[in-house]
Amino acid sequence: MSADEETERSRRQHDVVAGYRIFASYGWGDDGSGHISARDPEHSESFWLLRNRVAFRDATVADLVLVGPDGSVSGHDEVAINPAAFCIHAPIHRARPDVVSIAHTHTGYGTPFAAWCRPLRATSQEACAFHDDQAVFDGEELDVVDLMVGARLAASLGPRRLLVMANHGLLTVGATVGQAVGFFVLAERAAEVEIKAGAGARVVSDDAAASVRQSVGQASSGDDSFTWLCRTRL
Repeated sequence: MSADEETERSRRQHDVVAGYRIFASYGWGDDGSGHISARDPEHSESFWLLRNRVAFRDATVADLVLVGPDGSVSGHDEVAINPAAFCIHAPIHRARPDVVSIAHTHTGYGTPFAAWCRPLRATSQEACAFHDDQAVFDGEELDVVDLMVGARLAASLGPRRLLVMANHGLLTVGATVGQAVGFFVLAERAAEVEIKAGAGARVVSDDAAASVRQSVGQASSGDDSFTWLCRTRL
């Protein structure tokens, strides 16, 4: 392993830990649901996850485990991770070599929003970050413990940033951990606006949404959001 790979691995690991702690600051994952992954820079088919039964708020780098493409966990047995985490993350990492990180958990607004089985509408600035960059998985497999279901999730996501998993919740991806986590929080806020504003909320035009996306939907916006979350939530 080169020094650059070692430095990058450490950065990704620390960002994953920060992501879990940010989720915990919102009360997400209190029941153990949800996961954030980071692709390993040396073993690119493997990814880091938080070890099973570790509270998100208590996450440390020492609690991360390296999951191989076959589901094996380096230095641990098979109960070291949530099986759904492997079945969701592995197929997406395999299908999207551009993706470094994937974030998913069950939230107060994203999960009920997902029951509508449709994309976010452009009812807020945050929602415009996902204009023409989101997809819906409309399957009824809510307990994802099958790699074939995970492959269907990956196919539904395609090249996009946000996946609305029908009746389940939200999932975001990024070229950095910061992007995956930052855009996940933005998606949750957009879902909150839709639910609170109700059916009568104004939806801005496609042209307006596309214009806003140029400022709030750039990849760097996810990293910036993550930086602010680290400053204000940790």
